Amino acid sequence: MGVLYLCGAGNAEGVRLALTVQRSERRWEAVVLLDDDPEKLGRSIVGVKIAGPFAELSNADAERDQVVNLVTRKTQSRARVRDKIATYGIPFTSLIHPSVDTFSVELADDVTVYQQATLGAGSSVGSGSVVLIRATVGHGARVGRNCVVAPGAVLNARVVLEDRAYFGTNATILPDLTVGEDATVGSLTSVIQNVPATATAIGVPAEILLPVEPAPATEDVVVDPELVAIITEIWTSLLGLEHVGARDNFFEVGGTSLLALEIRSKVQEATGASLSPIDMFRLPTISAMAEYISRGGSAAKRRSPRRRRSGGKRAGRRLVQR
Repeated sequence: MGVLYLCGAGNAEGVRLALTVQRSERRWEAVVLLDDDPEKLGRSIVGVKIAGPFAELSNADAERDQVVNLVTRKTQSRARVRDKIATYGIPFTSLIHPSVDTFSVELADDVTVYQQATLGAGSSVGSGSVVLIRATVGHGARVGRNCVVAPGAVLNARVVLEDRAYFGTNATILPDLTVGEDATVGSLTSVIQNVPATATAIGVPAEILLPVEPAPATEDVVVDPELVAIITEIWTSLLGLEHVGARDNFFEVGGTSLLALEIRSKVQEATGASLSPIDMFRLPTISAMAEYISRGGSAAKRRSPRRRRSGGKRAGRRLVQR
């Protein structure tokens, strides 16, 4: 028996799942938790201390030890972390709660399935994917690579999640539909049509939102540099980051649904623009939001942007999952 390395200390349920599997199957000599945040070193998560950064994997035995990626909040981040872990050459392994029925289910060698999840007959779950608590993967459904099926989500029969798709908490989708690569289905959403790659589906029934990028520069639209500076200041402050690029995707640099609503409110207050709750999904970059506001936004009336007083950075702030 070797050691099980868990990468990512932000997921206490993942640590508990690993300990549950260990009690049931006694697969490893020890369970070790790693995280690249130096401030977390020495902390204990569900009784397991954080032993060091991912670089500790360089000391692991590739013939005996195994590793699990616990990052689950965003599929793109999960895929990037998985690629980083893979450079150490330690084989990935699956964590499947002992109570989950996997008969006639096709599972890759490195999937994670939590308690009370349901996997239908003839379904499949691809490499690096996660099926969380009380989620349902219907019969014949196919989950691609590095996907996340969030708590209470329901994939009906023969649904396809393509690679890196995120299917939100308590969301549902009709049979035989497809959610494209890198797409996101928001919490409590009811999907009744295919969701294209990179799109966001939100609402009941789902509205399909495609990211809006600025059009090529034209003479009739002039984006005020002060407006860009105001939006940038708000984003960096609430995200707790030193820098956010003009074309960085909000949800890929740490943004969450609740934080998006707070940013919307602050941008409206600072600029006088009218933004709907779904505009943060349609306008996920600073450049797209600035051009949208410059064109008049979703309302005809708009005051000149005024400088927002800085409230200081709230480093590391994170609220909820998508």
